[in-house]
Amino acid sequence: MLTVGQSITSTELLKAETPLNDESTSVNISEQHPVIFFENADFNFGKIFKGQKVEYVYKFENRGKGILEISKVKTSCGCTAAMLTNKIISPGKTGEIKATFNSGSYKGNVTKSITVLSNDPNSPKYKLTLSGEIIEEIIVKPRNINFGSIYLGTKIDKTITIKSLTEPNFKIKKITPSKPFVNASIVERNNEEYIIKATLKDNLEIGRFSGVIYLQTDNPRQPKATIPFFGEIIGDITTYPKKIYYGRVIKGKEITQKIFVKINKNDIKILNSKVSPDYLSTKIIEKYEKNNPHYLIEIKLNKEATIGKLNGLLELQTNSKIQPTIRIPIIGEIQKG
Repeated sequence: MLTVGQSITSTELLKAETPLNDESTSVNISEQHPVIFFENADFNFGKIFKGQKVEYVYKFENRGKGILEISKVKTSCGCTAAMLTNKIISPGKTGEIKATFNSGSYKGNVTKSITVLSNDPNSPKYKLTLSGEIIEEIIVKPRNINFGSIYLGTKIDKTITIKSLTEPNFKIKKITPSKPFVNASIVERNNEEYIIKATLKDNLEIGRFSGVIYLQTDNPRQPKATIPFFGEIIGDITTYPKKIYYGRVIKGKEITQKIFVKINKNDIKILNSKVSPDYLSTKIIEKYEKNNPHYLIEIKLNKEATIGKLNGLLELQTNSKIQPTIRIPIIGEIQKG
């Protein structure tokens, strides 16, 4: 009995000497880590002109009791650069991150971010932001040129007005279209505005097209401006979609896709159609020739399709001189069930 009582007393004494939850110890341990603190993590530069650069220094402090180690500083895009003064910051000491933003081709409201990776357990990824509004000195109206759908060989003109907000006597030194079938030139200068005519010519290829008209000016802050253009050259026949895609198909399953064929010129007809490989079949399920001349063609993937990649082709034979044969790729993949 005495031995048991002594044992219990010893155990209780041990418990009394060893706290169940040593809060002071855990607090001491937690207080040893670094704490990164920024005076201003979000900087708004207000308004700048397109092409200008912005520099800002983010100042920070280590408010913890451990050594702060910054492993990396990442920017959200190549337009922003960030330079760190020191990777190792002792408790109570400060550091700086110098950020440079190049507005380049941006316009309107922008927000860029910088991520600071450190050994602060509470903020291992600290996010800084840099935001503001970028104003264009050279205003282009419209901002892009949509030539629309143009029949093969048709000539079409579009006009653009260009004005400088800060330099009323600015000059356009050079105009360079990126495509040889587009010509651009100054046709008038009126009330401190340039009027440029863009002409689509010699358009010999059927299909969608796009490009850019480059302007070189004497404006010191915005020496270059761009005008995107796009459109589609159509022939006697236009097909939608341009490609038939089945995706991934389980072997043994039949799937049907449809293609719409629009007739753009009177007396144009589809004379014949064929499809490959042989486990594909096709038929015309709809045909209108009066107010809305078109065909609706069905392409069926039969259950005999073999496992593997599908690289097929639908060929339409027509009586068109410029489009006697229309080829439409068919892609997909046949998989095991």
